[in-house]
Amino acid sequence: MADPSSYRPAAGEIPTDPGVYRFRDPHGRVIYVGKAKNLRARLANYFQPLASLHPRTQRMVTTASSVEWTVVGTEVE
Repeated sequence: MADPSSYRPAAGEIPTDPGVYRFRDPHGRVIYVGKAKNLRARLANYFQPLASLHPRTQRMVTTASSVEWTVVGTEVE
């Protein structure tokens, strides 16, 4: 079980643009894909204290070992 703070991006590193994000497990497999109008605001939701997250989200963020994102031009793209 990974600690989400071990792979949390540095403050200001995540753009505020629309995009797609992927959580990956220690083997590099994608375990969750999401989209967001504002990547920074959306990803911040996953790095809250574990006790405040839904149990399903807790499992996902503790299984993951990295998060990556792709910025797009618009949320529709």
